[in-house]
Amino acid sequence: MILRDMFSSWSPRRLALAGVLLLASRLAAADSAGWRIAIDPQAEPLERFAARELQRYVYVTTGAHLPISDAAPPADSAALVVASRSRPLAMSTFANLPALAAQEYWLHAGASTTGPERIALVGGDALGTLYAVYRFAERLGVRFYLHGDVIPDARRPFAFPAFTESGRPLFNVRGLQPFHDFAEGPDWWNADDYLAVAGQLAKLRMNFLGLHTYPESGVGPEPTVWIGPADNVDEQGRVRRAYPASYHTTGRSGQTWWAYAPTRTSDFAGGAAELFDRDDFGPDVMRDREFRAQTPETAADVFNRTGELLATAFREARRLGILTCIGTETPLTIPSVVKAELLANGKDPADAAVVREVYQAMFERIRRVTPVNYYWLWTPEDWTWAGNRPEQFAGTAADIQAALDALAALNHPMTLATCGWVLGPQHDRAAL
Repeated sequence: MILRDMFSSWSPRRLALAGVLLLASRLAAADSAGWRIAIDPQAEPLERFAARELQRYVYVTTGAHLPISDAAPPADSAALVVASRSRPLAMSTFANLPALAAQEYWLHAGASTTGPERIALVGGDALGTLYAVYRFAERLGVRFYLHGDVIPDARRPFAFPAFTESGRPLFNVRGLQPFHDFAEGPDWWNADDYLAVAGQLAKLRMNFLGLHTYPESGVGPEPTVWIGPADNVDEQGRVRRAYPASYHTTGRSGQTWWAYAPTRTSDFAGGAAELFDRDDFGPDVMRDREFRAQTPETAADVFNRTGELLATAFREARRLGILTCIGTETPLTIPSVVKAELLANGKDPADAAVVREVYQAMFERIRRVTPVNYYWLWTPEDWTWAGNRPEQFAGTAADIQAALDALAALNHPMTLATCGWVLGPQHDRAAL
């Protein structure tokens, strides 16, 4: 009765489409009978994830739902073999396995040593195996973009003609640097946005996500990296006291940030105001923490919220083989509130030894809260158009040495890197 009532309201065109989809699903099931996705019993989590991704993309493109098995495929069954090259399953199934380095992959459909049809999705390591699956999905017609996947409208037959393909990255490190301090960028991102970007980066075979942090200035400071003395952080890396910091919101008051002026969302016209639950709309880390109204305690809360956000994002990124990076500009700009605190404690913020102490506290806090692969130091932006004097380069080099010394004191929890508007001084752009 329920089914009859439901279908009675459908148009003939919708009924015909439903019939076509049902028929296509049955045909795919018939064509894929006996097929499976095989993984090695010793497969690591990323290989198992690759198998599930393959299962998903085969289903959305062909309608066939293949079981995943970590037992050797029966002699009379066909299989898509998802494995790192060193796995016994890969070596026993394919006699012509090529040598594969980390992140490289090999796809092959054709003869196997065991007789029935076997398709290889083999990587030089677990990450290369995941890349093999995503490349295979592209062969099925799927296209990957930063905003999401594009799946073909029409399902394809469940059939895999003979082919062989290999791939390797052109660069060891390749990826994305979403730039903060603009309303169009990651200033607006919450955890789901970061997780979505990390997932798409892996599909695009990218392995780097790096974030720049503006210091105290006309467009800063931003809460990506906390700067301060060690006694302002607890054992879990949570900040006790901090200086005001902000990502972009509609309520950034007191000045114009680039081309944006503060505007209350309740003043938006045409019903747009109804889309927002607060006037100073922005990322969740800034909720109820308006930049100019922050106290040392609420400012600390902004940094702690940001630390939790990035910890969630970076954990998922690392699971997908993505290198993570955050950093500041060099020489280090110590916020005025922190300078005053250092001076009150008898420490000179311009002293190289004090700068090293501050760097060490920063790096230790990062290690506790948001472990990263790299910390990058950006050379001064005005070197781009104004060049630099010898003493400016000397100051930058001394600052970098202070950061290196701080990392050495912590047994190098991350690797120091340089980046910037220009990579080095006028006399030698490769000096750093």
